[in-house]
Amino acid sequence: MYAIETEKLSKSFRGISAVDDLDLHVPEGSIYGFIGENGSGKSTTQKLICGLLVPNAGDIRLCGKHYTDSEIRSRMGVLIESPGCFPNSTVWQNLMMQALNLGIENPKDEVVRVLKVVSMTGASARKFKECSLGMKQRLGVAQALLGRPRLLVLDEPINGLDADGMRIVRETLVNLNSQEGVTIFISSHILGELSKIATHYGILKDGKLIREMPESAMSDECRDFVFVKTNDNPRARLVLSTKYREIEDKDDGLRIYDETESANVAGFLFENGIAVGEISFNRVGLEEYYVRVMSRQGEEASHV
Repeated sequence: MYAIETEKLSKSFRGISAVDDLDLHVPEGSIYGFIGENGSGKSTTQKLICGLLVPNAGDIRLCGKHYTDSEIRSRMGVLIESPGCFPNSTVWQNLMMQALNLGIENPKDEVVRVLKVVSMTGASARKFKECSLGMKQRLGVAQALLGRPRLLVLDEPINGLDADGMRIVRETLVNLNSQEGVTIFISSHILGELSKIATHYGILKDGKLIREMPESAMSDECRDFVFVKTNDNPRARLVLSTKYREIEDKDDGLRIYDETESANVAGFLFENGIAVGEISFNRVGLEEYYVRVMSRQGEEASHV
């Protein structure tokens, strides 16, 4: 079953399409990374799923039920754009008000729990307006976790976080997913962090879903390569081309895609009198893959 499924979902504002005929499939128990450029329709899609906007056309189903179903909505945790908090109230007070609004049993215990989860127990007496951007984001995640939701919809939850804050949120989400089976639908422009946790991906461009795949398929497309810098890269490329077919000039060096052993490349260059200054085994990351996909889409559009 899909935790989130949309069919031909569309939304426009004053005649301008923001989401266009979107068919989205978020498997139950997944961490689904939703990526795209600013203005591509990510936030609009998430607002539609959460019922904050009404679609012009199409259907949204959550765990097999219509997205307006009250039981399903009560099992969702949401952080869209920024946490909705009272600036002069403390972290504790804001969470308590949210817990009471949700009708949570033992609200004090629940607030203690979520503060511990996001490592903010020591900041509970701080006013929201005095919190850093990173603390506000972590508070937003804590709000979304109130009531132990089965589905989390998070819009840029690590925006503004320092490295330690990112680690805390990342570990929190992974634990929720692996230990409690929570499905997480998360958008982020920090692709390096997203690639550490996502089990599935969807890539959005101009309101259209141009790629949707599990992490395993993404890994197949994010290829391995040997990277080498020499004292004479042009000559090194000529020499390497006698043995290898897939060579690319990149980052002041050469990438060899049809070899996985750095020692083989280094030895072959040495035999041909070429000194190696740097050599390593690497892998095309999510960010580079994303850039390539978007570039290909742009090239295809320009030829239409």
